[in-house]
Amino acid sequence: MTKCLVCSCNKTMPISEQTLGQPVYQALCRHQVGDFLQALESPDDLVVACTQEKPLFQALAQEKPQVAATGLRFFNIRETAGWSDQAASATPKIKALIAHASLPLADPVPAVSYTSQGRLLIVGPASLVSQAMSGAALFEGLVPTGLVTELDGALPTSRARPVVTGELVGLTGFLGQFKARWAQRNPIDLEICTRCGACQQACPEQAITVDFQIDLSRCKSSRDCVKACDVVGAIQFDRLNDEREEDFDLVLDFGAAPSFTQPDPPKGYIHVPPSQGQAQAMQALAQLAAQVGEFEKPKFFKYEQRLCAHGRNGKVGCSACIDVCSTLAIGSVFADGRGRVEVNPNLCMGCGACTTVCPSGAMRYAYPSADRIALEMRTLLKGYTQAGGQAASLLLYGETQELGGAWEMLEAYGRLAQQKRAPGLPANVLPLSLHHVASVGLEVWLAALCYGAAEVTILLTGQEAEQYQAALEKQVSVGREMLRLLGLYPEALRLVTIAKAQDLAGVWPATRQLASSVSEPGGFALGDDKRTALETCLDYLIRKGQPKAQPAELPAGLPVGSPIGGLHLNADRCTLCMSCVGACPEGALKDGGDRPLLAFIERNCVQCGLCVKTCPESALSLDPRLAPLEDRREAVTIHESTPFCCIRCGRPFATKEALRAMLLRIGSHPAFQGEAAKRLEMCGDCRVVDMVEKEL
Repeated sequence: MTKCLVCSCNKTMPISEQTLGQPVYQALCRHQVGDFLQALESPDDLVVACTQEKPLFQALAQEKPQVAATGLRFFNIRETAGWSDQAASATPKIKALIAHASLPLADPVPAVSYTSQGRLLIVGPASLVSQAMSGAALFEGLVPTGLVTELDGALPTSRARPVVTGELVGLTGFLGQFKARWAQRNPIDLEICTRCGACQQACPEQAITVDFQIDLSRCKSSRDCVKACDVVGAIQFDRLNDEREEDFDLVLDFGAAPSFTQPDPPKGYIHVPPSQGQAQAMQALAQLAAQVGEFEKPKFFKYEQRLCAHGRNGKVGCSACIDVCSTLAIGSVFADGRGRVEVNPNLCMGCGACTTVCPSGAMRYAYPSADRIALEMRTLLKGYTQAGGQAASLLLYGETQELGGAWEMLEAYGRLAQQKRAPGLPANVLPLSLHHVASVGLEVWLAALCYGAAEVTILLTGQEAEQYQAALEKQVSVGREMLRLLGLYPEALRLVTIAKAQDLAGVWPATRQLASSVSEPGGFALGDDKRTALETCLDYLIRKGQPKAQPAELPAGLPVGSPIGGLHLNADRCTLCMSCVGACPEGALKDGGDRPLLAFIERNCVQCGLCVKTCPESALSLDPRLAPLEDRREAVTIHESTPFCCIRCGRPFATKEALRAMLLRIGSHPAFQGEAAKRLEMCGDCRVVDMVEKEL
């Protein structure tokens, strides 16, 4: 059981117990807080329709000696429903939000751990490194090391913290496991140097600076400094360009260009341009100090290698997940000619874009799963419809601001509506938060339409990585074309980008007329098989869809990049060598056993292109399209040939096309000239026998 507490926030929302069918508080966080404390004594799950005072309620729950309630959580109805110029008609929406919030918690996922001991590398010009080294002393837990790459100011003379000079030549890793490599560009090793000044006194060219670095442009190689430092041994000219390597937990980079070039660098790394160094150094140090300790995050993905279409026979087929990843967390691995992808969970930030673009379903999102998101959509839409709501518009948005999420804009928009400066979210717009908006794609959007949504709006903020935006645009274009071919409303899938809260006012024009794409809402689960989920949605839209226009005659083309489609085969080129069958990772291509034929099951094809790249005759090309579902499920012969029989024993051993190709390739070889040319028309056994007989 789940108990839900609803508050009208000092009567600023026009909701009543009569219309909502449950008690409605006016000031649950103030004089009615006793009811919240009493609800904590019940063993039921407890959800509170208030996010504004979440910290207060959590603190009260922690202070209460005996708490029986489990699963305490909070959800928003104020900014998303109650503060709107359509709030008076938002009861179905609020009931839907309550039903959604009352769902049991999603299954937990495995955790990924980090351990950071505060070992901080500060890289950059001397002036900024010195400033940051001093500032780091103010933050407990930071243990800085300075790597000076440019002498634009005085180096620290204190030996309290290590300072070295050189050029950073390599930086890899993530929070708690960074590995830095730098090349020494000066003969004096500052970690060994005692700053005694003997070298400066001995140098006849006065080439040693006050920072105890040798100005190599002035040095005449007298090596008097080396002799003066022979006891300490801090000066060695033969160490120039030697590389050193050390491990760090955190990195503050003042370099002109960041050491990590991906759009989303790893946790524990902050780049501050030199021009902003003095102003932002302390803020960056504060952020890094907060990353000292032990941390956990969810493992956001599941990977099933047997479904992966990344590579076969040493050739790369699908690389969609690698191409879209903004953290460079995904790499390519080949072994014995077979390719797979490998994900570093510590670099993964959980955007889920890799799972969205994966055509085979080998990469699946787990936080939460697509099946769980489908359950949440069904619950929202069913609750809304049962409460009398019509023409539901599902709004998918990212909840995390650091990942470009739109929640803060939605919250600000609701507050503008409360101040009568904006209309607020319409009563038919049902918001559903995601960890990242790119974590769901085509099959989930189509499922929402099957569940009764009149439209699905995917909300971006422009802060997402460019490759995420491009991936979502491609998926929307494929989905829209599918809907158009089925005679449904293509604009039921919308990708909208806003830059500020006020932009939301133009997303849902009052003049728009919406209607569900289906005659009755579907109740099917989505499951974990992405291909089956997409097939199920298409089948439902065909059977239960309400066409707005004449459906197209299928098969019909889809945009390039579609996860479904067929193959074009040039019969004049194909020799039925079956290389494509061995290359296909999804079992879409089949041989005929004893018969020389090639069969194709379109439902299995993920358009990875491995067959196209493998074909030695360049006889295949991809054909992204939507075909009748019954045709997609059947094995169809796309090429068949007459077997060629051995001229000596009569046993079939090749096709006529294969023999013709062989004659063109090796017919001019000396071993097959004159009477020996007939051997090309013999099977392997007879060819050997013929050669032996001729030699005897």
